[in-house]
Amino acid sequence: MGEHCRSGHCRNPKWRFPLTLLVIACAAPRSWFAAAQTPAFSQTVIRVGRSPGPMAIAKLTRSGHADIVVGNTDDGTLSVLLGDGAGHFTEAHGSPFPCGAKPNDVAVADLNGDGIPDLVIANHQTPYLTVLLGDGRGGFAPAAHSPFATGSNPHPHGVIVGDFYGTGGPAVVTDSWGNDRILLIPSDGHGNLLLPGTFFAADLHTDSGVKAGRFSDDGNLDIVTASQPRGAVGLMLGNGKGEFRRAPGSPFAAGEQAWQFAVGDVNGDGKLDVAVIPYERDLRDRSQLTVRVLLGDGHGALRPRQGAPLSLAGCAGPGSIAIGDVTGDGIADIAVSCAQNGQWMLFIGLPDGSFSREDYPVATGWGGLAIGSLIAGRANAIVVANAKNDTVTVMQLR
Repeated sequence: MGEHCRSGHCRNPKWRFPLTLLVIACAAPRSWFAAAQTPAFSQTVIRVGRSPGPMAIAKLTRSGHADIVVGNTDDGTLSVLLGDGAGHFTEAHGSPFPCGAKPNDVAVADLNGDGIPDLVIANHQTPYLTVLLGDGRGGFAPAAHSPFATGSNPHPHGVIVGDFYGTGGPAVVTDSWGNDRILLIPSDGHGNLLLPGTFFAADLHTDSGVKAGRFSDDGNLDIVTASQPRGAVGLMLGNGKGEFRRAPGSPFAAGEQAWQFAVGDVNGDGKLDVAVIPYERDLRDRSQLTVRVLLGDGHGALRPRQGAPLSLAGCAGPGSIAIGDVTGDGIADIAVSCAQNGQWMLFIGLPDGSFSREDYPVATGWGGLAIGSLIAGRANAIVVANAKNDTVTVMQLR
């Protein structure tokens, strides 16, 4: 399959402080919300490093406030933006932090058992995973033996951390899509990864990485993957003892060129679902430019959501997707960034299980997208990486 490139960006789409630069109101051109009102979002634009891409929202300090981590692809750094719980952010002392070449994904977890979140970074176009240990004040430093050279083929794109061995300790999973496998790597409890790890055959053949969640009722963490040539999503069921097997029926059809995907409870039934967007450049059938939603049954199977897929017509270069309630009505919404025409699309979840789409202008580019709570008592915010402008935009329902 090889590494594709678009607009000079390799098939990892480019994931770059007085910080708060601009706050404006942003409203969509169409309307449905609370029976008649279009949701409007404030925008806070924050300058970060060069070509921001992967992002995570997490509580990195003892303040209890949510913070934002941004991987700057062209700098090989991470910007850490500390929140005050009221929607304002300041750059952590020492940020941006070196994190190895081309950060493509970032996972947040306590790797050394001190109760403070640490970071694991997938370094695109290298064999490495970088581990940065947190100090509880927003600062990060490399683990003793970081970076860690994996046997991923051709190199890591995504990374997740979880208790895959059932011991209560963290382990890492990354992708090896060149040979259709995932790689499970245990840790030593001190921030170091114990390589070479174990490979498992998987329904994985694209550079969209891996995600984790509990898709069956056994309580164990499972792994979601994508196979672009097969137009499908793969599900690997974990046994809680460091082993994985394909779920019965995997891979599950997810539309032509199934690529980037998000995990969340789309229909509010307490079971995890998957939403998928295609790699537009390789589509043969333009009617396949849609969001496909696969609903989990809680027993390790996925099925297509009833009704037509959600149209992405007008979205040039759909690049990232996220699931979360951003309108504050208790119903999950789906957000998609459009890398090549400066907008993002919000599919607003309705009580009857359908969606209404609204389009919003934002700088975008081939960068990341995240949804999470940044202000206590308020709806989740949306954070978009503006790769062309070296900024991120935080959008909060007004």
